Amino acid sequence: MRILFVDDDPQHVDVVQRTVREALGAEVDVVSSVEDAVSALHTDPYDLVVTDIFIPLGVQPRDSMGPRSRKYEDTVQHLGGLVLLDELDRVVPQPKVLAHTACTDMALIEILGECVTARVPKPAPVDVLLRAVIEALDLPAPQ
Repeated sequence: MRILFVDDDPQHVDVVQRTVREALGAEVDVVSSVEDAVSALHTDPYDLVVTDIFIPLGVQPRDSMGPRSRKYEDTVQHLGGLVLLDELDRVVPQPKVLAHTACTDMALIEILGECVTARVPKPAPVDVLLRAVIEALDLPAPQ
């Protein structure tokens, strides 16, 4: 099982990454920009992508803009997660997506609802995020 975390808060993700690895025995990769996430997604298949919405694009990902991110083109530099969601439409096999975000904008949340398995408010405690990962992957709870 492979999980990709896309978040620009390395301190929080480091703890989550270790916890998910230990609890689920999963391979966990962490990237901090949409550019790095797009590269990873087209290199290796993932079962789950856990992403923030307010993440940096990096240099190249504007080429990945699709219908979700074009709605917010003027501010997409701060909404890199939307570009990532557009890019995920092109990934085969398509991983499940868990949004871990502080986003409270109802229009954005509606856009997320179309393509994410679940949304966890950020910052979530590690146990809450682990439970969301387990549920997103339809796994039994670890003993």
